[in-house]
Amino acid sequence: MPSSPPPDRFQREIDDIIRLAERRLEHQSFGYRVRRSTRRLGNAFSGIHIGLPPAEVLGGWAMALLLIGWLLTLPIVNGMLIARVLVQPVFVIGIVLLVLAIVSSLMRGRSRGGGAASGMWRGERVSYGSPYGQSWLGKLRRMFRGDR
Repeated sequence: MPSSPPPDRFQREIDDIIRLAERRLEHQSFGYRVRRSTRRLGNAFSGIHIGLPPAEVLGGWAMALLLIGWLLTLPIVNGMLIARVLVQPVFVIGIVLLVLAIVSSLMRGRSRGGGAASGMWRGERVSYGSPYGQSWLGKLRRMFRGDR
């Protein structure tokens, strides 16, 4: 009578099969494809380093340029030729800087291992989530993302 294999072996095989299935599903997901293409673009442009100032500085410059553009549209200043020439470029540069500030702020928040939602205090990780679990909105978000 042959002896049956130990139950640990069955459990390991089941875990391996589940892990392979999850990996296959992950490789088919939209998020994985986006991460992979972003990584490829990052590798292609790895030699180019554009050092942007912090998002707060970009936002400040953007607001200043938008204010200057608005001042150039006032009737007192609008009569001058230079004001009519500069209004559009100032507005465009201001809006571009504002969009860059917003995007860099969002990217910075995501890249710090949890962003503003986690931190350290006295050597321990602080979680600002609800002590009662997720809200119904968080559960809905998690469901549509495909998380369990």
